[in-house]
Amino acid sequence: MRNRSSGALSVGVVVVVVAALLAIFNQSRTFAQFMGPDYDPGKLDNVQIFLSAIDNDTPSREITLTPEDPAAQELLELLNRQTYDVVYGVGTIGSQVPLAYTVSLTLVMEREEDGYPSAFFYLNGSPEMTIRGLEQGADFSNLIPTYYRADPAFQQEVLDLLLAQPYEEVQEA
Repeated sequence: MRNRSSGALSVGVVVVVVAALLAIFNQSRTFAQFMGPDYDPGKLDNVQIFLSAIDNDTPSREITLTPEDPAAQELLELLNRQTYDVVYGVGTIGSQVPLAYTVSLTLVMEREEDGYPSAFFYLNGSPEMTIRGLEQGADFSNLIPTYYRADPAFQQEVLDLLLAQPYEEVQEA
């Protein structure tokens, strides 16, 4: 009897540990959570956007939004309404949808002693998007980005909002 109850206890402990690990690693995050504890939307300095055209004959676009711009507020609302699930196997979920542009978006916060904190987002129509919160920033030299599930309809909604904004054309070499 002792061996059976000991074995059942061991199996029970393993199940609890696995369930706890799954719960920890598969938690949905809000926009504010992945931005980090220092995120304050009132400290937004600007949003820098680069829309890279998929079609080689179409010029790419650069857009800068200020906090006073209604589109900046609408973009923040779009980002805030989503929940974000971490993806551990990039390229393993779903398939890419065609977007006319890829979206590189940097939220730049107000200047601090050591510079301008920033967060980076990259959407390309695939089922996951790259996000670097304020603690990671847009410095790609030493940090690994985190990938989150990105609903294609959400990506298209972001792109539609950005395409409606004034822009400068950029010819890529």
